[in-house]
Amino acid sequence: MRMTQPIRGMLAALALSAALVLTTAVPANAAITVTLSPTAGATGTRVDVLASNCDMDATGDVENTDTSFKLPKNNNNAQGSFTVTDKMKPGTYTVTVTCGSDTASTKFTVTSGTGAATGGGSTASDAATAVLWTGAAAVLVAAAGLWLLKRRSNVTAA
Repeated sequence: MRMTQPIRGMLAALALSAALVLTTAVPANAAITVTLSPTAGATGTRVDVLASNCDMDATGDVENTDTSFKLPKNNNNAQGSFTVTDKMKPGTYTVTVTCGSDTASTKFTVTSGTGAATGGGSTASDAATAVLWTGAAAVLVAAAGLWLLKRRSNVTAA
């Protein structure tokens, strides 16, 4: 069975797109994820910090404060904690963790009074976001290539 030119072109475009995605993808375990427990608390609250997929000792700090902390390696993660000080006024603070050359951050809310802490949250690192956008770009390029091939196959010679 002989393939027509448009079908060969579409298969080539799909193969090229797949190759692009596979060669630019960062391994899933390279991106660290930061999780806080709890995500909100008043002065004196101990906040546990987990850096998932961090296979080495890490460091962390709380934005616009003098609070920094260490996260020793624990299996494939790094774990540490900090305590909300009376110098931290009510509001939202960014907690940033650095693991090697990778960083990730999440938000912590300092509350007034002695209310109960709630929830747990996390964010993906910049490496995971880059992989997501690279994949989306590859899909768009493949779709544009297929559209152009389809459009070209409909043009008749004069």
